[in-house]
Amino acid sequence: MIRRDHGYGPLAGLAMAMLAGCAAHGAEPSATAATEPASRAVRLADDLVAADAAFDAGDKPALVSALNRIGRRNARPLDAEAPDPVAGWRAAVPGEVPPLRGRALGPGYVRGTLDPGAATSTDQLFLSGQAATVAADARPEKDLRLRIYDAEGKLVCDRSPVHGRDCRFTPVFTQRYRIELHNGGTKSARYYLVLD
Repeated sequence: MIRRDHGYGPLAGLAMAMLAGCAAHGAEPSATAATEPASRAVRLADDLVAADAAFDAGDKPALVSALNRIGRRNARPLDAEAPDPVAGWRAAVPGEVPPLRGRALGPGYVRGTLDPGAATSTDQLFLSGQAATVAADARPEKDLRLRIYDAEGKLVCDRSPVHGRDCRFTPVFTQRYRIELHNGGTKSARYYLVLD
């Protein structure tokens, strides 16, 4: 076995080994979340909220811009039976947004509303060894909290507020995870939950 000294002390080597172990077991990396670029899920959640706000404000240029970004992300509703807000937004600006040519498997989203103090949860199956990203955003954006629990009830991720932040993990085992959203504010919140 060849040992190379890269100039790191023994504590730095131990820290690197511990971080590698955490990543291998599905835990989140600890430090660099603020310096990482926004994930595809975060960008989609932000775009959905931006389109929602532009539609409500009657701001067609902003709506067209947000719809173009959503279309490039190949997003799809997670619940095919639920009304898709994107279809309604597209109808409000006919001819201004390129037609959809069929969606590849891209990030999925769910839209909902939470009253002040209310919570909702959903179960989602994530596959072993496949990186998962979950993000959410809401209007207003500062009061929504996201928590994810594994099948044994262990907290995997906690984000409050959720705006601009995501939960990234790689399951060691294929299992169902519980995704919870809570509105801690004093106003109703329209939210978008994105799974990628």
